Amino acid sequence: MRIIENESLKKYTTVKIGGIAKKLYFPENAEELINIINTINGERLYIIGGGSNLLINDEKIFDEVICLRNVDTTINHLGNGKYYIGASVRIQKCIDHINNDGYGGIEYLYSVPALVGGAVTMNAGRGKAHNLCISDYIIDVHVYDYLEGKQKVLKKDECGFSYRNSIFEGSKMIVLGATFCFDSIDKEEAARRKRERIELVRKVQDNSGANFGTVFRKCNKYIMQFVKIVHPGYKGGMAFSKKTSNWLVNQGKGTYSQSCKLIDTVIKIHRRFGMEAILEVIKWD
Repeated sequence: MRIIENESLKKYTTVKIGGIAKKLYFPENAEELINIINTINGERLYIIGGGSNLLINDEKIFDEVICLRNVDTTINHLGNGKYYIGASVRIQKCIDHINNDGYGGIEYLYSVPALVGGAVTMNAGRGKAHNLCISDYIIDVHVYDYLEGKQKVLKKDECGFSYRNSIFEGSKMIVLGATFCFDSIDKEEAARRKRERIELVRKVQDNSGANFGTVFRKCNKYIMQFVKIVHPGYKGGMAFSKKTSNWLVNQGKGTYSQSCKLIDTVIKIHRRFGMEAILEVIKWD
């Protein structure tokens, strides 16, 4: 197991904002992960996966942080499109692997900078209108419940999957891997779907700077457009994209404070109109 001391956490988030970890752990299996959890003091565990939906306080020093990128990189084909896939597998690697075997179904996630564990935790999918999400293919999820101190396997109907959500969000459970059953798919069709996704992303997503991806899992698009007018953002810092709705871009000097102020503005305006804005980004304050 690798341990890095006094490490900048902005290296591990897609928005490139973060404080310092006095110790950053990289466990290489579930046993090492469990041992670290059992030795860490404090009520809250700080855990990084792919880092695509994390907003970390850049003025704070965190004593101990765990990075899940090496815990389980298993891709095991159990036959007939059924796979066990470890939480540390990059979603692109997962898709390429199953496509090569003649299976697929989640090619629309090819552009997402996530690990499989994070994708399962947030039930990653396409926009709500498409009604597609990774849980469509899940059979069960393997977790470590650090409140009970044991590993579990939860059937799909025990996971509380809904749009961009599951029981794992904000829980005392860490996803270690999951069992899936994917559709049969022609390799050329799989390649076409991935190519189509990348072309769509280039067209509609603003990747001119570091970003989270989607900021809110629920918001009003007209209010988001209004916010860009009343609070255009910070010059050279954080700003809502003019190209992509519900999208914050770090223009180079973005900070935690700037991000929080823009997020709070959105939430307050929604409340004034009797609406709800639900944050998808997870804040470490």
